[in-house]
Amino acid sequence: MGFISKIFDLLAFGFDKIPVLNKVKGLRTILGFAGLAVVAGLKAYGVLENPELIKALEYGLTAWTALALNAKGRTE
Repeated sequence: MGFISKIFDLLAFGFDKIPVLNKVKGLRTILGFAGLAVVAGLKAYGVLENPELIKALEYGLTAWTALALNAKGRTE
């Protein structure tokens, strides 16, 4: 359990050290969810048709949101 906790702490620490993301620290999760909503909307309207691109965007935004949620509970 300690090993996994240290991995998540390391990921949260690294995510917090990205320069531009420090300025929007409270909005990172919202930006991830909003990005997923935009991708879903564009997919529904047929603007995004390439399945590889859609999958890459969804995976990337899901990872972004997960890292933002992981970093949110960490104390500095």
